[in-house]
Amino acid sequence: MLDILRRGAQSWGIKILFGIIIAVFVLAFGMNRMQNDKGSVVATVNDIPIIFSQYQDRLQRSLEMARSQNPNLTAEILAQMGFKKQILEQMITEELMLQEAAVLGLTVSKEELAKEIHLIPAFQNEGKVFDAATYQKVLQANNLTPGRFESDFMRTLIMDKLVTYLGLPGRLNEDQARDFHTYSRSTAVVSYVMYPWARFQDQVKATDDKIAAYYEAHKAEYAVPALARIAYLELNPATLSDESSVTGSEAETYYAEHKDDFRIEEQVNARHILVRVDDGAPEADVAKAMAKIKAAQAELKAGKSFHDVAAKYTEDPSGNENGGTLGWFGRGRMVKAFEDAAFALEKSSVSEPVRTQFGIHLIKVEDKKPAGYQAYADVEAAIKTLLAQDRAAETLQDRLDQALELILAGEGLQSIAKSIGLKREVQESEFFTRERAPRELPELAPENVATLFELPLNATTQSPLTLKDGYLLATKVEQTAATTKTLNEVKEAISAAVVREEALKIAKIQADNDLATLRGGGTGGAKATETAPFGRQGSIPGLGANPGLVAAAFKAEPGTWLPESYAFTDGYVLARAVRTTPPAVDEWEQEKEIWLNALNQRAEQQVVQAAVSEMRAKADIRITNPAVIEN
Repeated sequence: MLDILRRGAQSWGIKILFGIIIAVFVLAFGMNRMQNDKGSVVATVNDIPIIFSQYQDRLQRSLEMARSQNPNLTAEILAQMGFKKQILEQMITEELMLQEAAVLGLTVSKEELAKEIHLIPAFQNEGKVFDAATYQKVLQANNLTPGRFESDFMRTLIMDKLVTYLGLPGRLNEDQARDFHTYSRSTAVVSYVMYPWARFQDQVKATDDKIAAYYEAHKAEYAVPALARIAYLELNPATLSDESSVTGSEAETYYAEHKDDFRIEEQVNARHILVRVDDGAPEADVAKAMAKIKAAQAELKAGKSFHDVAAKYTEDPSGNENGGTLGWFGRGRMVKAFEDAAFALEKSSVSEPVRTQFGIHLIKVEDKKPAGYQAYADVEAAIKTLLAQDRAAETLQDRLDQALELILAGEGLQSIAKSIGLKREVQESEFFTRERAPRELPELAPENVATLFELPLNATTQSPLTLKDGYLLATKVEQTAATTKTLNEVKEAISAAVVREEALKIAKIQADNDLATLRGGGTGGAKATETAPFGRQGSIPGLGANPGLVAAAFKAEPGTWLPESYAFTDGYVLARAVRTTPPAVDEWEQEKEIWLNALNQRAEQQVVQAAVSEMRAKADIRITNPAVIEN
């Protein structure tokens, strides 16, 4: 949050954001009433008070953070979330943790505090070294004093120490973590016989009675919701800007003062031919791949086009169609061996074979661009747009007020657009429902969609609805009532559904009968198909998802039939366990640290949550001023 606000302190997006935050905070939280109780205590935790001013400060900062992450948050949503109560609960939990840390003697020295502050990137200069001036500037930009920040940060470090201390008993040793890894990464293979419903569809007839019964039982599926359509204006810096108002001199000055924004990195435009071979593959496989890449190289040296040779030899799927084109890329975009070779080549030259983790490559550099700056002529239009939008942002509120006055005077949207100098004409949406925003306005918050939907026909919004970068004004131009499709409209689809449903029942009966024979030692006539390996999560290759089959496959002895038939989209399946395979030893060695860290973090969280719950159960917690958390 600090970085976002600091980087964009002068941008129109941040100005709009601050305006929304202030407005929502005042309307939703009754700032005046709260300010009258500055000296009050909101709650006590084992007789330690949480002061109103502390709560108010945390509430406002949390609101700003929430709104920066989701600009569509409204007072209604915040109330439904119990936002104010959540903040107080956080503060109570923190106080409990600090009290427990004090009992355990956990502290943070001034030296520890200074060290941790010096490691925060926001307070470092370009050389990655802590800079006192930057520290002061960042804090000042966020209305913080060093004393306040350091006090809060010390509390955070103490709680971190407590979390580490409490989480120690829950930490897993390497053997336990490996058991989790083995369980999660093991794979199974089954062979299966499919009983597709289509095989039995000729045995079923969709009679009128069955179709009518199905229609009545599934009538809700054929409901058509009420629909609405709107005409609307978007008021934002882009729709209100006028690029013609920006002079060439102004654009040139901006370019000169912000030239680093137009820096371009060194780039190459390349193609490649790839022959795949894994890292650590047997020498025979590597030799085979190298022979193939050498054959491609020979054809290139004989004068054939890279495009044609790539289409013939490359094992990069997209390369067969586009001649191995990779387009323009800068440093850091490709794996190092590939990048080093590409940037070392001259224009129009082809590399020797290059080995990477993906296989062996031949690389051709079509063109190169040195590092430098975009030419002014190439960015002039973009600069003028930027400056024009900045100017428009300054007048956005005034023009919104003007538009609202015109709405009250009975003016239509087209007239309003012309009066306030809107660049974009009135737009019209497709039909939408109360629950789903218009396709043209996907960012609309649910309560704003409901507001539009509930407008009377031909009525216009009397107050603006917020969008990410501005505001929306709208008129409902069409509406339709909720209805249900008639039986005749859906009869054909229902007939197909009845046939499928009845045929699936027959398929299951046949599968269950055959399973009884197979599990009794008999043989089936159908040939089984073996799957590719699959894990405990996800779908079975060639079949789809069925958690019951997956679970049974990992429990069953190889060669045994699983205990029931399993439903899939196309029918029912009988399956026989073939094998289960644990992960390779080297896979554990490669991933060991990742698994240990992830599992211990989860275990630590669970232990700490249990400890905090116990603290709360034993504590004397009193909400002394419940009015401040009422929505």
